[in-house]
Parts: sequence; C-alpha cells; structure tokens
Amino acid sequence: MEQEYLKGKRNFLIRTYFYLTNGLALVNDFRNLGLGIFALYFALKLTNPWLMVLMFTVSIAILIPTGHFMVHKVSKVKEWLTTKFGSHYAIQNFDYVKAQYELLVSIKKLLEDQQVFKKVAKNPEVLKKGISGKFK
Repeated sequence: MEQEYLKGKRNFLIRTYFYLTNGLALVNDFRNLGLGIFALYFALKLTNPWLMVLMFTVSIAILIPTGHFMVHKVSKVKEWLTTKFGSHYAIQNFDYVKAQYELLVSIKKLLEDQQVFKKVAKNPEVLKKGISGKFK
C-alpha cells in the first residue's frame, strides 16, 4: 500500500502540495504570534524594544508546554471522539475492534483457567498436535 502513494508524478505533486500547505501553516502560525505581540506592544503604548523581545520569549515559554499538552493529551481525546462519533463506518470499526478485544480477553481467561499456558510451557510438543482443549 505504501508504494501506491509514493510512486508516480501525481503522488509526487500531492506530497509536494501537502508539504507546502503544512509549511505555510507553520509560517502563518509564527506570523500570527508576531502580529499578536506587535498588537499588544502598540496597544499598551510601550516604547522599550526589549519589552517586545521579553514578550516573545514569555509567549514561547508558554506555547511549548501548551503544545506538548495538546499533542499528548488533547489530541488523543479528539482522535477517540472522532473515531467513536465521526461517521457510521468509524463507529462500526470501533465496535468491531472492541468486540475483538473482549473476545481475546475471554479466550485468554479460558486458557488460563484450564492452565494451558503452564502445560504448553512444560511440554511444547502439544503445540505440534494442536490445541484441542483436552490437556489431561
């Protein structure tokens, strides 16, 4: 599947467009930060240019931990909400994965109850015969 999206002129143009839009978004974010600092600087009628540097430094010191929190906490919740409530197919896929997980947990519990893991560890030849559930 990876090759499907890497090869060809069309995919090269799509990737170039993707990189361009992400680069422009980054430039716009920094431009907005600079404009916000300039606006605050002039709105407060400050005259010392070092205050602008201080404002920029303080804003960076606030934005980095905020960005870290957004990436590691908020984005996971947003992704889960999108997966859970985004569309019919996303909800259906989420339900399938959840059911598969619950099934695997119940199979594991059944195998642990029958002490299959201990018997296989003692006698690995059992795996060659196949696990039929009868290990007596």
